[in-house]
Amino acid sequence: MSSTMGTGVDTVAGLLREQLPSGMVVTGPSVISELVRPWNAGVKRRPSIVARCATTADVQAAVRAARSAGMPLSVLAGGHDVTGSAIRDGSLLVDLSGMRQVTVDGAEARVAGGATASDVLDATRPHGQAAAVGTVSSVGFAGLTLGGGYGTLIGVAGLGVDNLLSAEVVLADGRAVTADPVHEPDLFWALRGGGGNFGVVTELRTRLHPFATVTTGTIAFGWDQARSVLEGWRELMASADDALDVMFGAMHTPGGLVLYTAPTWAGDPGRAASQVAGVRALGDPVLDDVDRRALADTVHALDDAFPRGNYHFAAPILPGLTNDAIDAFLRSAEAMPATCVLNVHHAHGAATRVPVTDTAYAYRDEHLVVEVIGAWADSDGAAESAWARDAGHHLGAHALPGGWPNALAHGDQRARDAYGVNTSRLLAVKSHYDPDQVFKATPLPE
Repeated sequence: MSSTMGTGVDTVAGLLREQLPSGMVVTGPSVISELVRPWNAGVKRRPSIVARCATTADVQAAVRAARSAGMPLSVLAGGHDVTGSAIRDGSLLVDLSGMRQVTVDGAEARVAGGATASDVLDATRPHGQAAAVGTVSSVGFAGLTLGGGYGTLIGVAGLGVDNLLSAEVVLADGRAVTADPVHEPDLFWALRGGGGNFGVVTELRTRLHPFATVTTGTIAFGWDQARSVLEGWRELMASADDALDVMFGAMHTPGGLVLYTAPTWAGDPGRAASQVAGVRALGDPVLDDVDRRALADTVHALDDAFPRGNYHFAAPILPGLTNDAIDAFLRSAEAMPATCVLNVHHAHGAATRVPVTDTAYAYRDEHLVVEVIGAWADSDGAAESAWARDAGHHLGAHALPGGWPNALAHGDQRARDAYGVNTSRLLAVKSHYDPDQVFKATPLPE
């Protein structure tokens, strides 16, 4: 560490220790390494100081201290930022992991900035409610929501951004504002897809839905049936009810490579059997465990499949499942190392009925997000990373311009296309609220 950087750390630490409770300001490198453990262990960037915040006032103090010392800022919530874009070397890291309160009020919930999807689902379940969350419970709820928010309720609830009602944001000058359709409307628009590039979201208010319990599970097919199942999936989903979501993907099992489907029926329980039967009829299942379950339990069940570890991630967005896209998917899966996975989310129903300019998130036509997940634990990761790059390239040949912002790294030129017709407005909002580029959570167009 240079003497200049050391002086900056000392200055910021001194300012913060006057305002934050004892022990909440961390400067020791070994302690920081223990505190800052992103989900993707391949992210090696580390801050020089950590402010462990418990309140919005703590966050304000941290932002002001960093600005006064000219130190870059980072923000840590759930830690599932797969590219590590939000963490900057030598920065002051605003740690929100202690801010995980969730308060339910009817069909709404107030969610603190560090809460995970698990925190939200566990709090809403006793009320018979659920939020629009993803498929892994340890993901930070704010980052998931502000970056789009794909999940199994997408057909009836829309994307996570579509359920955001308001957000409390600490801006670059340390002010805390509330953004909603009436107050700071441009900021509210930009947050919904532009993510944490405008400030630190310390609390958000989200809409809830009466789907604490759904019919869901896994129906898997032997790989010899993969092509016919995917062709059948395409036909089935062309006329499916909004309440039926069917993720699919490829994964290795002890019995070999399988094509799995993950149907979720969030409609009338009396229609569940007939809806799931349509998925089951796509082939001859080798696994079938669909049942009536708590959505929270279903999301928790996938945690062990995606633990903290080493990941190489890509997420091309396909306009549909064409025959060529099926070919690319099958080839990629057949070359897939044993520890890697392909997951495919289907944006349909309510998510596609929001006009493209209503939120910063620009992908509003029906589409597929293919999660290419290269994962490894006991290797150097060369084979897994090479596969993920190749699969991303092959599938990307059939993709829309741009890409899912949460999966892009800074400097990725695809960010220029990720926001489409919303790009100019998004950059204007950024210039207004953060002209000094203090916040760099995900890449914005350059």
